[in-house]
This record gives sequence, C-alpha cells and structure tokens, in this order.
Amino acid sequence: MSIVDRAKNIILKPVDEWNVIAEEPATVSGIFTSYAMILAAIPLFAGILFTGALGMTAGGMGGLGGGAMAMGFTAVAGMAVIGYILSMVTLYLMSMIVNSVSPSFNGKSDLTQSTKLMAYASTPTWVAGLVGWVPIVGGLVALAAIAYVVYLIYLGLKPVLGVPQEKVAGFTVVIVLIYIVLTAIVSGIIIGLLFSTFFGSAMMAGAMSGA
Repeated sequence: MSIVDRAKNIILKPVDEWNVIAEEPATVSGIFTSYAMILAAIPLFAGILFTGALGMTAGGMGGLGGGAMAMGFTAVAGMAVIGYILSMVTLYLMSMIVNSVSPSFNGKSDLTQSTKLMAYASTPTWVAGLVGWVPIVGGLVALAAIAYVVYLIYLGLKPVLGVPQEKVAGFTVVIVLIYIVLTAIVSGIIIGLLFSTFFGSAMMAGAMSGA
C-alpha cells in the first residue's frame, strides 16, 4: 500500500484500516522510514517554505537587508529541523511507553504494534502541517487534527494491541496524559533552544555594534 493510500484510509475509514494495519507484517524501523519520517516532513518543509516566502527574520520582520534575512531564515530552518528530529524521538518514546503500559490494560506487549498505533494515529497532525502556517486557520485545523488523533488511538487500541473494549477509554486517557507531559518537555527544549538562538544572536550583534 502506498503512503498516500495509507494516510487517506486511516483518516477517511479508520475502522477498516486499523484491521488491515493490525495484521500486516512490519518492523519499527520500517514504519519510521517508510511512513512516519516522510509524513512528519510535511510541516517541516511547509514551515520553512512559508518563512522563506514571507522573508521572515530572526526578529519576525522582513525587509531588514539580505544579511539579516539570511541569518533569520537559517535560524528558523534550523529550529524546524530540530523540531522534526524531536518529533521523531517523541514518537519513539511514546511507542515504547504504550508498549510497556499496554499489559496493564490487558493488551499486547509488542513494540512493533505499539509503533503502528502511535505512528499511524499521528497522521492527521502531519497532514494538517500543510496549512499549519496559515494564521488562525492553521491553528484551528491543528486543534481538530489533535482531537482526531485521540479518536484514532481510541479506535486502534483494540484491533492493534488487543485491548478489551471496556479498557480502551481508560488506556486512551492515559496515553493522552503521557503525551501531554512528554510534549511539554520537548516544547521546553525547543523554547530553550529558540531563546538561546535568537537572544544569543541579538546580544552578539549588540556587542559587535558597540565595539
């Protein structure tokens, strides 16, 4: 199945697609290289292209000269790449956590199946990255995508990990809470890097201009 068909099916007819996903042979590395790493690049490149098209700089403004624009674009592109890498790390950590917690809800302990669940359920957020850069609309689409990811996890827990139906809702809540905590940690890392990159550059520029 092509990556386009898989993304379309998991979004438009998730119940049927989870049954297919549950039974198909796969490996953790294969799921990442043939699906997750490709789709996760959508928001990465959309953000970089959007930034370049508007000529945004490190200060969030355009028209400050070629040097400032180049530095700003490079910084934004660099942070986008770091965000992409951290998103893949987050996906792998979530897969490992789901795998370890699954037996507590009478589900399977199978890292490949857990990776299937988390990777394919993440599809809406990656596809939403196509418009994530659009003011207001992008934010609304992103929120709707996150809500749909939760729904996909709910639908996938039983066929993919064999979680009894009466325990699916509870496991879904646990996954969401763990994801929120993990995302907060990752976001903190990204914000810290942004702060050091932008303010560090500004302080260096100020020191050089005052010399």
